[in-house]
Amino acid sequence: MRGSIAAGVLILFLAPSAYYLGVSNPLNIAVMAVLVALAVYVYRSFGSALESKAFKLLGIPVIGLAAAGVAALALGLQIGAAMIAVAYWGEPVMGYFIYARLKRDFPSLSSAFLASAAVFAYTIPLILLGLWEVPFAADLAKVVVLAAVLRRLE
Repeated sequence: MRGSIAAGVLILFLAPSAYYLGVSNPLNIAVMAVLVALAVYVYRSFGSALESKAFKLLGIPVIGLAAAGVAALALGLQIGAAMIAVAYWGEPVMGYFIYARLKRDFPSLSSAFLASAAVFAYTIPLILLGLWEVPFAADLAKVVVLAAVLRRLE
């Protein structure tokens, strides 16, 4: 849970920065590389807790595509931004398994988590159009929900 929150906080920085500085800015590429590393950590942590084969199978192409996108951007290939956006479309699919696990104990928070993850993931391309506020707001909602879940779990 903490890894997901940390990633969400980094994304709150990255969404406006990607628009204002550009996705190929070295600082943004570095943040995206950290996000990929956090994704691996979160994937492994949730993979152990969820014990879902589908979750484990989905994580490999989703995180792999994001990593390839970051690498492409680092090499100056703008297609990397599209690869990252497509990879994030897998977030709500993978998030469904987390939602299903949380639903028993936190029905409203689990629904808010899945909804905010979906809105965030499917609006990421808007950053490239100057509408970074939409995915930013969805990510902020997701961070708040995850923090509320974490607080109740502790």
